[in-house]
Amino acid sequence: MGSRKKHRTEGGDFAQLTHGSGSAHRPQSAPAATESREACGVRGACSRFCPPLTIRKRRQAGRTPYAPRTRRQFPSLSGFYGDREAFRSSLGRVCCVWLGLLVLATACQCASAPGEPLQVSVYCTAGDVQRHLATAEGRQQTLRRLEPLHVTHLFLEGRRGDEYVPASQLRELREYFATNGIHCSGGIATVPGRAFGTRQKSGLEWLNWESPKSRADVTRFFAEDAPLFDELIVDDFFCTGDVSSESERAKGARSWGEYRRDLLVGLIKPVMRRPAQNGSRRTRLIIKFPQWYDRFQLFGYDPPRMSAQVDQVWVGTEVRDPDTQRMGFVQPTEGYMNFRWLSSQAGVKVRGAWFDHIECSAQQFVDQAYQSVLAGAEELTLFRLGDLMEGHPGDAFLASRMPHLMSLAEHVRGKSRLGIAYYKPPGSEGDENLYLADYLGMVGLPILPEASYPKYAAAAFLPVQAAADAMLLDKMRRHLKRGAVVVVTPALLRALGSKAAGLAGIDLGPKDLPALAPIVRVASEPLALETPLEIDAAIEAHGCEVSASAFVSAQPVPLLTRRAVERGELWVLNVRTFSDRDFRGTGERLLAPRQLGLPRIPQPLADLIRASLMKPFGKVFRAPAGVALVLFDRGSCVYNFHSEPVRVQLGEESVDLAANACLWRE
Repeated sequence: MGSRKKHRTEGGDFAQLTHGSGSAHRPQSAPAATESREACGVRGACSRFCPPLTIRKRRQAGRTPYAPRTRRQFPSLSGFYGDREAFRSSLGRVCCVWLGLLVLATACQCASAPGEPLQVSVYCTAGDVQRHLATAEGRQQTLRRLEPLHVTHLFLEGRRGDEYVPASQLRELREYFATNGIHCSGGIATVPGRAFGTRQKSGLEWLNWESPKSRADVTRFFAEDAPLFDELIVDDFFCTGDVSSESERAKGARSWGEYRRDLLVGLIKPVMRRPAQNGSRRTRLIIKFPQWYDRFQLFGYDPPRMSAQVDQVWVGTEVRDPDTQRMGFVQPTEGYMNFRWLSSQAGVKVRGAWFDHIECSAQQFVDQAYQSVLAGAEELTLFRLGDLMEGHPGDAFLASRMPHLMSLAEHVRGKSRLGIAYYKPPGSEGDENLYLADYLGMVGLPILPEASYPKYAAAAFLPVQAAADAMLLDKMRRHLKRGAVVVVTPALLRALGSKAAGLAGIDLGPKDLPALAPIVRVASEPLALETPLEIDAAIEAHGCEVSASAFVSAQPVPLLTRRAVERGELWVLNVRTFSDRDFRGTGERLLAPRQLGLPRIPQPLADLIRASLMKPFGKVFRAPAGVALVLFDRGSCVYNFHSEPVRVQLGEESVDLAANACLWRE
């Protein structure tokens, strides 16, 4: 491997943000930093990460989300003192000094003012509005809670089932917060109540959208609240799992997923857009997609067709505790993957990331913010006001990390992403590979989810979802002919059939054989696994190189294989995650139903997988699993999800990365 250069801080290539309880660690032989960056919230970072404070020009009104609509005009001064030009010159100098001081003061006090790379907003449910904003004292307490986070935007929900806020109260609150420098938008959670809508016939608290009452009640909300706000957001309950007789009849010969997607796409205009427009007024519509992106196709979410009908998109990046079942065993990278996949479909309409306090430690709450910023979010929306008022420990921690997040957002902004394109067509089914992108990200692969085939990507990962593309095998062949690295799973090969299996040099056997492998072999060395690895034990290698093997009942099974095809390389990574049958009996319908071994594989295996699949990027990345990598055209970012320091090598540089730390390299 040769000698490794050590981490340089002052004037070097690495910049490190430490936002966990630990501090930055350097190898003992590395020179000490000669300049502190504590003033910018970065310990031991190079000066490029946190540049000197500069006063930025305000963005043009068309690009500033909450710019004022009017500009105050000064009256004519031509008659004063008989010397208009001299007065203007003097006034101009005074105003420039005054304005400069004002802007400087504002920049120091309001880190997320409009025009900054990152803003913070808070969603207030209808219940929050009634509990915390109904009195003058409650509003003052709310302002005090919002101040440390530099909140500039509130979503005031008018309806959540039976919880309701009258238009007059919302109008009063909008004006009150405007005088305090906070822009307000409206919102709705389309959930059933005793008097609102019709509850679906199924296990989840969603609406039956075939019901005339559900449609009429939602239409009435938009007609009532649209005149109050510039924009309205629809919380992530615009979905359905209804199996009532009305839905059964409407479904006809379509699958449930196809029917539900057609249904909800067709309702946006009549129940939302049309009632929200009145004469010349045009209220912008925002849709918030939930984080369970690999189940959208079952319950009505259709990102391409829905995003085409709205003005902006918010993305659920809430992930919570990955080791508890209450909210699913969701990986910390899921929010990032969801944001990037939706961005590949909705483009510049994607603006905000939305996460919450549920099932979160302070560190996990802040992890959500960092992953959202790395994904490209321009606004962080915290759900919900009630949790902020109760004083979750994550709020103060997030406030202390805002200088870091601002700097990170500045670095991310305007940069193109690089990585292994992960092809997941809209509406695709993911049996055996559900949420696989999240787990690959936890292994440290720079995964970039895409909704269209990535024909120009240097490396592409094709899970079983890619089989929804009827021309996939032809596209793979052309891609390999251009010299690409293409990675597939056994589930995809089964979906494509014998031609694809032959191309990869794999014998699939008569059917899949899900198994748990307690041991893997890398470079002739057996490695016992902390958590067994989920694989397909039926496959065999025929005409391909085996780079790593897994063992089931003492029998070797190919784990990572390679075959040269044309000018490219076709790899098979033998891993599986979940299928529909894994959800049965768990009480979970949307998110990861159990824990897996993939994010806990030993470092030698993680290093081998990265070295094999990242060859086109010329990047060496060595780190334990649980450390994520994001690549840009002019930078790289490494994120340590561990609660202890880890040694990381990126390129020729080596560094001890602090617990829960983020490292940026130009």
